[in-house]
Amino acid sequence: MYRILITDDIGAKGLDHLRAETDVQIEAHVGLSPAALRERIGEFDAVITRSGTALDAELFAQARRLKVAARAGVSLDNVDLAAATLAGVMVMNVPEANSVAAAEHTWALLLAMCRHVPQANTQLRAGVWERSSFTGAQLAGKTLGLIGLGRVGALVAARARAFEMRVIAFDPYVPETRAETLRVELVEELDELLERAEVVSLHAQLTDETRHLLGATQLARMKVGARLINVARGDLIDEAALLEALTSGHLAGAALDVFSVEPPSATSSAAQLIALSNVITTPHLGASTQEAQAEVSVEIARQVLEALRGTGYRNIVNLPFAEGVDYRAIAPYMTLAEKIGSLQTQLLRGHSALGAGVQVQVAYHGEEVQAHVKPLTVALLKGLLTPMLGDAVNYVNAPRLAQDRGIVAHQASIPAAEDYTNALVCRVLTDTEKKMIVGTLFAGSQPRIVRIDDYPMDGLPVGYALVLESRDVPGVIGQVATRLGTAGVNIAEYRLGRDKPGGTALSFINLDSPAPEAVLADLRAFPPMIEVRQVCL
Repeated sequence: MYRILITDDIGAKGLDHLRAETDVQIEAHVGLSPAALRERIGEFDAVITRSGTALDAELFAQARRLKVAARAGVSLDNVDLAAATLAGVMVMNVPEANSVAAAEHTWALLLAMCRHVPQANTQLRAGVWERSSFTGAQLAGKTLGLIGLGRVGALVAARARAFEMRVIAFDPYVPETRAETLRVELVEELDELLERAEVVSLHAQLTDETRHLLGATQLARMKVGARLINVARGDLIDEAALLEALTSGHLAGAALDVFSVEPPSATSSAAQLIALSNVITTPHLGASTQEAQAEVSVEIARQVLEALRGTGYRNIVNLPFAEGVDYRAIAPYMTLAEKIGSLQTQLLRGHSALGAGVQVQVAYHGEEVQAHVKPLTVALLKGLLTPMLGDAVNYVNAPRLAQDRGIVAHQASIPAAEDYTNALVCRVLTDTEKKMIVGTLFAGSQPRIVRIDDYPMDGLPVGYALVLESRDVPGVIGQVATRLGTAGVNIAEYRLGRDKPGGTALSFINLDSPAPEAVLADLRAFPPMIEVRQVCL
């Protein structure tokens, strides 16, 4: 039974979706104090919040059971991502659900600003019929500059075509081909966009690099009489610099939905901006439509359930999955990578000291696996560390835990996979030994170990197994089977590979139950035997 804590109002539809599930218990405690939240958080598998609850390092230190921290919205400003990652907690948001609402609000502000709609409305309500003061500016033929061409930026660009505007964009992370599809001209430098556009609209994420992206220097590069819109994040703009650009007349106007501090204090630059006649403002309404709120509510509920059940990992920001990847399609390879990592650790003689100086070399052969190098490497590291750390390691913290132990993983050119369309190859090198394991999928879903060091293999990495290295002489298989049978241990599968006839052989024996230590000792004493390992996969 998964226990989910809800600390903010996420909407009725999301709650109904969670309550309908038979494997879920939810508790909604809106307005919990930080101390009360820290006291309770250890009881839950997931927490769902909005902007009203801070999930900080102190909280994650108490979250012994927590697997998912979910924000019903786009921003993660209230979540300590580094602390969550260190604690192995998946952090997710819902970046797409309110994209249409944000794009439409951008256009609402843009049109209202260019035609002075709020000011004219206020004056007419006061009984003053005055047209000459509200001569506006039309959009057709003008250049719209988008800073950020992600989901919202792309939707704004699509709507700009209906207004016969030219659209340029600055986004160093967007390929030229995507911009061409959107019929948007990409510019290489922010300065070029600012110098060319009559209207500039912000759609960037807030990071350390983008904080005050538009300061005094950048605003001065904008055309005289240009207009600025921000429905993204308040801290993207230096508000004091924007105040100066508007009061000096350099900019004709601004439309602002967001501020650096919300609500703005009475003495702040934001408060002075709100008071200007050439500025129109709204109190962070970009996502405030009934449709967007309902969709966010349901989507966050679905995502949390998928992550808890291990059936999907959508919009988790501290997992290595590429945007748009269907986890279900790569899940069999993720499982295979974990199995390979776990088998590596269990077969290494010094696995208990697996740490500083250990190198993990990985290679991926075939189109299906080469497209997912990063998540598969993370899965392999998780498998590598699990025999030592148990449930404390997961997809979120595996890279960090490996780094903390001094384990270095990198791609390498490793042979031995030429016979398979798609294969994962892993070689681990310690100060005293090295071991190579190759795995693939049969029929697209069945994991197989097809090589261990120099031995070709067809091992099934499931459950308990014996991995035996022996001299290739008559009677070994029979003696091994007799010893296991006498101890009441049933053999599920027996696979064997050898380097050459009469040389050495490697047996991979799947068991229905673990072999007792006395049987393992007896096998080790058997003269043809070189090494005996029991593993659990």
